[in-house]
Amino acid sequence: MQENPPQEAVPRQRNPGGLFYECINCGSKISADQLAMTPEIKCPFCGYRILRKVRPPIVKHVKAR
Repeated sequence: MQENPPQEAVPRQRNPGGLFYECINCGSKISADQLAMTPEIKCPFCGYRILRKVRPPIVKHVKAR
């Protein structure tokens, strides 16, 4: 009898922080994992080759001296 290794109930995400890129042309959001699967850096929806990194919504406060 073969023993199956235990499987996780919730699969791990390679990108838990949520690094996303946005197409300048059509505005669709693409994760970094989706972008890594394609051979070229381009939007999988419209084919446009200019993407920008989406900033996280967290505001970072820096104390001034």
